[in-house]
Amino acid sequence: MTPSRTCHSTRTRSVTRSAVRTLPLAFLLMTACDKPPAFGEPNSLILVGDEALWEELEYETYEQLERTVFTTRQEKKFNVTYVAPSGSELNELLMWKQVLVFGVQGDPLIEAIASRADTTPEAGSVLQARDVWARGQVTTAIVLEAGGEASSWRAALPGVAALLDTSYQNFALTRMFVSGEDTLLSRALSEQYGIQLRAPRIYHGSIGDDGLVRLRNDNPRPSERIRSILIERVEAEENVALPDPEAVFAWRAGIDSLMYLVPQGFDQAPVEPRLFELGGAEAIEVRGIWQDEGTYPAGGPFIARAVRCPDAVWFFDAWLYSPNPRASKYEFLLQLEQILDSFRCTTN
Repeated sequence: MTPSRTCHSTRTRSVTRSAVRTLPLAFLLMTACDKPPAFGEPNSLILVGDEALWEELEYETYEQLERTVFTTRQEKKFNVTYVAPSGSELNELLMWKQVLVFGVQGDPLIEAIASRADTTPEAGSVLQARDVWARGQVTTAIVLEAGGEASSWRAALPGVAALLDTSYQNFALTRMFVSGEDTLLSRALSEQYGIQLRAPRIYHGSIGDDGLVRLRNDNPRPSERIRSILIERVEAEENVALPDPEAVFAWRAGIDSLMYLVPQGFDQAPVEPRLFELGGAEAIEVRGIWQDEGTYPAGGPFIARAVRCPDAVWFFDAWLYSPNPRASKYEFLLQLEQILDSFRCTTN
């Protein structure tokens, strides 16, 4: 079930007016156990706010809340659907997993979120509460300044965008570890190579004596989604520099035909290489798009990294296959990043 981008607008179509103030009090104050489960995906945002303000701030709101990340293309992190407080679809869309409400003190929806959060909705504040209208729902109230509604809406957008992104990253991490952590894998890597890596139990793979580690997650089935991580240890003297982006791409090209059942080609993504520290070690990351060179036209995004440890350089290739064009690749790339980010040169 997917909402349209704008569910009510005076510019597009008229609807039967059904004011929020007519919502039954029992509906607003139901306990979580009495409520139905929330609809939709966590990256689908239902936004409720004054129609005149939306007319003025629509473009800026989309620009801030629908920021993009490169996967195999520029993909929106979130998809915003606007609904007016008097929209006929409001009651239905309040059942979504993510609901944002822009309003002033006294607005019924703002007050319902504040009541659930057990706080007072002060002007200029941003409140979050769970299970306000449905189970498994996160609602965010952006409390506007009376008399300065437009400016306070505009000023709140960057912070709201950051809050949503952080919450979504936490959601992706929590969802990834629903199966629990593979402590046997962590222990084996520590004992054999003295390194640290955390991965969910749902991944399977092998740890070789040749410095190769393979991890893979085919759930729910390989035709729908594959998450693969290949790690290689390359001995290096202590004064050897961290590989540059060209060297990381060259390593990735070298494993394509040797490490995978179907050889892969790739294109570099239009994303700048990233230099950073990982647990005190120098690291570099590049990204690209891989394509199978077999008869089946499979492809997807990949993340390649190199980490300079005292006695070796560790290379990483994490790739995703998720062919459904309607499914977000961002969530699963976040999960691969979380696994890569858990790497440490030593377990000490």
